Amino acid sequence: MISTSAAVDAWGGSVSLGPMTSTIKAVTTIIPGAAPPTQNGSWPDNFWCGAMKGQWCVRASLFGSFGQLSGDASAVSGTQKVKIDYELLSNNNTWRQTVTHADTDAKLSSFEHKSGSFMRGYGTGTECNANYSPTVSAHKYIDTVITLTGPDTGFGKTIATAQKATYSSLSSSQSGKIRTINAINVPAMK
Repeated sequence: MISTSAAVDAWGGSVSLGPMTSTIKAVTTIIPGAAPPTQNGSWPDNFWCGAMKGQWCVRASLFGSFGQLSGDASAVSGTQKVKIDYELLSNNNTWRQTVTHADTDAKLSSFEHKSGSFMRGYGTGTECNANYSPTVSAHKYIDTVITLTGPDTGFGKTIATAQKATYSSLSSSQSGKIRTINAINVPAMK
């Protein structure tokens, strides 16, 4: 008997806003929770970034028609606060993503790429691929601030959730130019 298996990808919970017509700047802090004790799939372990058992690898990364491009990676613990800052530079063509330790400002990863002024939405997500080991604890995002290039009172109405992800306290300031989300909880994929 011959058996075949296909690589399977899966998405966990998510919270998203947009898209709108305005380019955005996004800043958020993630607390990733415990890493799976065993791993399979495309990433059979996290040693490639220097992580020990129970740690995650983080890196600034960009997906597009060109594939995936990434900056250097660092290991972080499940309780560490990891700040992600994503902004369009003054040339209106180059995006910079900076990843830092939220409590110490130590740089964990950064990446810049010319890809146009097209980031007009925001979203969280968990993707596992190729016969994966699922996440075992929630990912928590705190202090998410999304800044539009101009006021847009309808942007907050685009918020959506999937697969039991939740958010709390979506607020608006500066006539709809800034949106703040106190907390986002993306449950484990168990």
